[in-house]
Amino acid sequence: MWIEVIGIVATLLILASMSFRTDSYKGDVLMRILNMIGSAVFAVYGFLLPAWSTAILNTALVFVNAWHLYSLVRNHKKEQAKTPEVTEENKTEQTEQQ
Repeated sequence: MWIEVIGIVATLLILASMSFRTDSYKGDVLMRILNMIGSAVFAVYGFLLPAWSTAILNTALVFVNAWHLYSLVRNHKKEQAKTPEVTEENKTEQTEQQ
């Protein structure tokens, strides 16, 4: 019975992860984190049953989500480094120049 609870929790985590909008950085990151946690819980569920295909697939999905999360964060940091930071001081200087 308690093993089924683990499966239900994993299902709910995966379902919740699919509800995030992925057209923004924050939504993408939240989806990947929640999906990674759900996949990890599903992997545990698969190992406990034992259902090897479920365990192996979801273990692989943890790594896939981790890679995509790493790429998202890395690319976001690169984009942030390219755009100059707008501060109050910069705004004042731009206004004075005009």
